[in-house]
Amino acid sequence: MIRMLTAYTREIDEVETSVSEILEQLDLEHRLLASSVGILSFHPDFLESGVVRALADALPFDTVGGTSSNVSIGGAMGGLMLVVTVLTSDDVVFRTGVSRAIADDPDGAMRELYARVAPPEMGRPSLLFVYAPVLDKVSGDDLVRALDAASGCVPQFGSLATTHLPDFSGIETCANGEHHADALALVAFFGDVSPKFYLTGIPEDRVIRQRATITSAVKNRIQRINNLLPTDYLESVGLAENGDISGIASFPFVLTLTDGSKVARSVYKTTDEGHILAFGDTPEGAELDFSDSDAEFIINSTGETAAHLASTLKTGNVLIFSCAGRRWVLGVTTEREMEEVARRLGDSFASQFAYSGGEICPVKNRDGRQVNRFHNFSMVACAL
Repeated sequence: MIRMLTAYTREIDEVETSVSEILEQLDLEHRLLASSVGILSFHPDFLESGVVRALADALPFDTVGGTSSNVSIGGAMGGLMLVVTVLTSDDVVFRTGVSRAIADDPDGAMRELYARVAPPEMGRPSLLFVYAPVLDKVSGDDLVRALDAASGCVPQFGSLATTHLPDFSGIETCANGEHHADALALVAFFGDVSPKFYLTGIPEDRVIRQRATITSAVKNRIQRINNLLPTDYLESVGLAENGDISGIASFPFVLTLTDGSKVARSVYKTTDEGHILAFGDTPEGAELDFSDSDAEFIINSTGETAAHLASTLKTGNVLIFSCAGRRWVLGVTTEREMEEVARRLGDSFASQFAYSGGEICPVKNRDGRQVNRFHNFSMVACAL
């Protein structure tokens, strides 16, 4: 059994006050069990002011986390916030670690990290929780594949960190107060854990057909669409101007791969060559369409998934990530998605919600087997 404790602070500048607020809400002296871990999601200012470091020093267990644009626990939500979730148990053991720099050798970095966090004498973990960086040369799919290879496909759940800035700058992960722009933070769960996963993505009726094909790409770098530079193609369909793709966050790509499967991809940067970078793989030969999503679709789809979770489980602990692309669609009404989750889950669930640069969550493949996948423009939930 896992118990979830949650707390938050909006105090950025007065570090002692921030830490005191968190500790008072958690009441660890009376609620902590044998093994514990802390999961933090926060506005980047909490790193700069030293709150994340001080909180990690004050808590009597390891912490991992990452930056986010908006976060919530229950009815408390906002942008300038730090939230902490403590998972604590008498029969589940939590072990944490942080990788070395990933960019040059993601496979080697994941092998080393997994060997430290899950040595053979611990047995096979039940779940891996991931907070990952955003790297131009390493996609979210690369990270999932590398961790699959290292772990033997232990279920993975987690997020690429993100920020509130439209250029996605200032993204950091953290472990025990130390923050990194190029490292992955990991929690391995050992024991009788049966996580349940929920996901909402882009339905077929929200796809705008474009008759376009990715004609040249390497991993997450799109070099040509219909044999045009991506920026030129996006300008031709009215989704970019003078190379500026900032508006594209609200119109994620929907790719139909050569095997017929579909994935959503959000893009975040143009290169000097006129290429565009996505958070996940964008395979050459994939047919490219866009999603037509609005605020009401985001709210309703999230609400339906949260309601299904609540009606199925009745009570429990839930970690939730929603794509930053969904946040951009919501615009000034960002908190509506978080409010809908809080309303649907009610008082029977402890929960943490954070926006994400990309979501990591298992799904069932065509054979009915659960496989780890990297997602964009989705809302994912892990119930413990």
